Amino acid sequence: MDIVHLLPESVANQIAAGEVVQRPASVVKELIENSVDAGATKISVILKDGGRSVIQVIDNGKGMSPKDCEMAFMRHATSKISQATDLFSIATFGFRGEALASIASVAQVELRSRREESELGTKYTIAASEPQGCEPVTMAVGTNIRVRDLFYNIPARRKFLKADSTELRNIIQEFIRVALAHPDIEFRLSNNEKELYNLPAAILRKRIVSIFGKNIESKLMPIKCETGLLSINGYICIPSHSKRSHGEQFFFTNGRYMRHPAFHKAVTEAYGGLLPGDALPSYFLYFTVNPETIDVNIHPTKTEIKFQHESDCFVLIQTSIKEVLGKYNITASLDFDREGDVGYIEPSPEKAGNYAPGIRVNSSYNPFSKYGGGGRSTNSAITPAFNDFYDSHRKESVEGWEQLFEGLKDSANEAREQQLEIEPIAENNEQTILWAKNHDRYIIASMKQGVAIIDKRAAHIRVLYDKYRMALDSRLVGKQSVMFPETIELNIEEALILTELLPQLANMGFNCTQLSDTTFQIESVPADFSEKSAIPIIMQLIETFNTGEKIAERNKERIALAMAQSTAIKASDPLSDIESESLIYDLLNCDQSHLTPDGKRIITILNNSELQNLL
Repeated sequence: MDIVHLLPESVANQIAAGEVVQRPASVVKELIENSVDAGATKISVILKDGGRSVIQVIDNGKGMSPKDCEMAFMRHATSKISQATDLFSIATFGFRGEALASIASVAQVELRSRREESELGTKYTIAASEPQGCEPVTMAVGTNIRVRDLFYNIPARRKFLKADSTELRNIIQEFIRVALAHPDIEFRLSNNEKELYNLPAAILRKRIVSIFGKNIESKLMPIKCETGLLSINGYICIPSHSKRSHGEQFFFTNGRYMRHPAFHKAVTEAYGGLLPGDALPSYFLYFTVNPETIDVNIHPTKTEIKFQHESDCFVLIQTSIKEVLGKYNITASLDFDREGDVGYIEPSPEKAGNYAPGIRVNSSYNPFSKYGGGGRSTNSAITPAFNDFYDSHRKESVEGWEQLFEGLKDSANEAREQQLEIEPIAENNEQTILWAKNHDRYIIASMKQGVAIIDKRAAHIRVLYDKYRMALDSRLVGKQSVMFPETIELNIEEALILTELLPQLANMGFNCTQLSDTTFQIESVPADFSEKSAIPIIMQLIETFNTGEKIAERNKERIALAMAQSTAIKASDPLSDIESESLIYDLLNCDQSHLTPDGKRIITILNNSELQNLL
């Protein structure tokens, strides 16, 4: 009996839909790109329930004939290519003829379209790949396509859709990409009868500002490079506008949005040491190349492009950005006094020469009284705690600590090469805590087995994270009213994120009132809040969640971490002896003292034998 057979057309379309139509945002992307290819100058996107119930795209493009309306929903029906060689010179968006067929296989679709030379338009309906009817209709020139109940016939797929707010944010990302690619086209977007974007046709700079807000306008630097291989236009942002999350990094090639990790690396490397280690530069870069030198058909969603001369383009991108940064005098500063440099060592206040080491002790001060420490000696309270910490972790994970030691030897050698100096250690080193003068970043604490090196900012992040995480669970955070409420202006995407975060922020002590679609007022902050402004923390929280991920997923942990990172001391902030001891004590009372919540090392321990091997 034969076992090989052809799949029914509807099943084949649903399989294709699995590649092309992953969520409502995929539908919006395909339909908008079709409108652009149709020569539209005005495109409106109308949503209901974040695209879950309705996605409607209306354009004033050239429209289709009755026959075209039927053919458009057949697999591999296209007006863009006619032979295989055309695949290597594609200058349009859709060309494989799978999008509409895939959408119609998992939704109910109504298409209305009219050409300029026709008196009447055509209304064509199809559901689950089954045509429902075709009839003439009165309408304006262009196309109006309405997609209802996405995945209605595949419940297993539909249940995996995220919350409406999350799907809406994904749609906004796709909408923004096409709107940035074509600033000469007017775009509108609304959800549940509320207009979110109204973008008139404009020059590129105005289009960027209309999407990302007025604050970005003064941060934009134009870039232009013309070569026979690659032409580059657009804008990069000054380093201070960098962010810790993706969201303002855009590449476009011949009018098509794309992702390109290698070119992103070229951009970030061009900024060199101008950015913090975990920050990403913002850029809007438009490439023009010969279509025959790229391949846009290497991914179902067509967001990846293969370049024939990738290495040469890499160099051109990097060189062009460096030139712009130099033109605007944005370069790493050179301080010949070396103060603040990684290798800078704060001069000792002592006179040169030999002197006896000593310990500064205030016997009348007990910094741990608030922890119920009674009359304990300050240093004697710390050292046993470190010894216990060391012993317990040695017993629990000897192999892990040994690996940690191996990795630290290189760091120690590097520190020695940079002439990192540590204050003199007294004979009774079990009762001494010392501070390295390298950026004031580390606390060096002595112990009977050796020394512990603590990254003080990482330690403070761990302490604050535990505090904020507990506060979110208990909802017992005290709050204080702000005498002069702060107003924060956001773009649409940021405003949607903050709206979702408002209940969690209230639990943390931040009360924000929404004054308009994009304007919020901060009216209260946590009782122990010492920052001058709450806006930087709110912005970092928004940045943390600006990923399209559902906010409810691990939101308490992420909010607590973002809060801790925002309010923790900087690596260069000086601490007094008492403040350092207090920080160490708080750290050792945390459940996970050795790592930050995001997995960064806080404490490194060198035992005496390892110290001897390093010297």
